[in-house]
Amino acid sequence: MATASALTNYFSAPGTLMKENFGDVLDERFAFVKERTWQEPIQGLDFWQQRDTDKDTERHSYITSTGIAPKNRDVDSMPLANKIQGFDNSYTPEVYRLAIQVERRLRETDMFNVIDKRMADLNQSARDTIELYAALPFNTAFATTVAWVCADGMNLVDSDRNREDTAAGTWGNEETASSLTQSSVGTMRLNFRKNTNERGRVRPIHMQQVIIPPDLEDTAITELGSAQKPGSALNDKNFLTEYNLSYRVWDYLTSTTAYFGSGPKDSLYELFWYWGKRPESQSFDVAGNPDVWATRMRMVYVTGADRPHSIRGNAGA
Repeated sequence: MATASALTNYFSAPGTLMKENFGDVLDERFAFVKERTWQEPIQGLDFWQQRDTDKDTERHSYITSTGIAPKNRDVDSMPLANKIQGFDNSYTPEVYRLAIQVERRLRETDMFNVIDKRMADLNQSARDTIELYAALPFNTAFATTVAWVCADGMNLVDSDRNREDTAAGTWGNEETASSLTQSSVGTMRLNFRKNTNERGRVRPIHMQQVIIPPDLEDTAITELGSAQKPGSALNDKNFLTEYNLSYRVWDYLTSTTAYFGSGPKDSLYELFWYWGKRPESQSFDVAGNPDVWATRMRMVYVTGADRPHSIRGNAGA
């Protein structure tokens, strides 16, 4: 095996970018010194309802529908409807910050003009942070250790969720673990149609897409797009083609087997991303030292879900 010139890089972290750590960018013998950049658009925010807020905390609350009208005569006492308080939820945006400091001498001797691209670096850090937080509830949806919860105190995907009307029992949006197949997607679509509200009344949701990691894209193409029933010698039609289902690859999903279904991103899609302040960059002074340039990125946000009936998940197999 060939020996790399910089197989193990030495790098200290003094808090400020200094010329001792960047010998290559000061050496004109190199043909080029570059920083790699990727142009992928942010994926994760597409799965959230984004809202802006100037409040310290946003609060959501819900009221259930009334019950079923009973049969009774006009001369009977008038039956009265009742409504029930639902789960409430609080959204308190948190501050996320990151800064870069550069000494004057490093900027003056930078042969390749790569050190002073602080804005681009901080913007990329913001993008990476957003992607990881957007995917967090999905990546921990089947975890036994709770890292992120909905208004009912449970994972994004869970079973035996309490209904707001305790007399109506429980509900769940977790499918029986199985591989991504025509049958499992069909079952998920059917369970969306059998969705019930806080009081256990049928409230159908039309499944629109399957959300998958890159590992399952080939399978999704076969199972969703084949004209005939996949894996069968019979000349049966692939019924999934009649439902106008699409699939969406999300590169930040960590499981290679788990997949999700989602309903329309309408008023009933209750995954919320609250921006207290969208990402911004700003230069600042460093303790009165004019020979150190500093720039910081700052953003303020919080994520949460009220009733996640528009998301169903399968851990896969």
